[in-house]
Amino acid sequence: MSISQDLATYAKTISDDMEHGASHILKIAAGSLHTALLKNPNATPLEIKGAVKEYALRLISGQRQMATILNFCNLLLIEVEESKDEAALGKNLRDYSLRVTRDSTEAMAKIAAHAERTIEGGQFMTHSRSSTLLHFLIRLRGRAGILVYVTQSRPGAEGRLLAGELAVAGIPAVLIEDAESMKYLPRTSAMLVGADAVIPGGVVNKVGTHMMALAAKELGIPVYCLTESTKIWPFDEPIIKSISTEQSTPLSGSGMFEMIPGSVFDAIVLESGPVAFDKISINREDIKIAPEIRKLVGL
Repeated sequence: MSISQDLATYAKTISDDMEHGASHILKIAAGSLHTALLKNPNATPLEIKGAVKEYALRLISGQRQMATILNFCNLLLIEVEESKDEAALGKNLRDYSLRVTRDSTEAMAKIAAHAERTIEGGQFMTHSRSSTLLHFLIRLRGRAGILVYVTQSRPGAEGRLLAGELAVAGIPAVLIEDAESMKYLPRTSAMLVGADAVIPGGVVNKVGTHMMALAAKELGIPVYCLTESTKIWPFDEPIIKSISTEQSTPLSGSGMFEMIPGSVFDAIVLESGPVAFDKISINREDIKIAPEIRKLVGL
């Protein structure tokens, strides 16, 4: 197989993944790029450029609600377009993919440390699956009285995966139906979620998050979002269009996301520390946008 065929196969697998969170999918995307480049050491710079550009566009088409994918692919497209040293292109892209994975892992550790100092109590409710959130809960394994109520998180029911991962890690977890959340929410000390994107309009996460967060606020229960800064995207588009035009069907995995107003969160816990949503710096001038993505953003 050629590098183009390898990356097309990887892109389809990643686009079809409706079970894992944005951080996990980012690492798969970066790792797949690294693997394809290593498998095809004789690919010419022209072949690499064409294959990587197509890979980025396929990923954006399949997971455009995820800011991690938008940021990752944006930098890929810029590197391919502006690379001056064609002989070093493959190596530069491999180095970039390794750096993405390393930075994400380091960010998760920092977020977990900040969250441990910020979030009190031991009984929590989660909705959807988040690698960042899982990392934090594993860090809390020794906290007295820890118990996690995990919603099924339909459609998709990826909460079942999270509940299993918590069990393997030795953390007591109760898997509940989404409709049972109000039964167990009053027993918790906080509601915890990850994010697929943090945009000017709010936080994008699994459908159902908004309703549960409002219920928690009504009960006086704090709501926290644990997420990496790579999930900050300085535009509402193409994310809002992506989540608003999907039709929800349990089997297709579409219609799975919604935007939650930032005001419902007590704090967004980033690798730099906890911050109120309205204090997050989302500066469009600080990011260079590839021509292909400028069209999606509406610039």
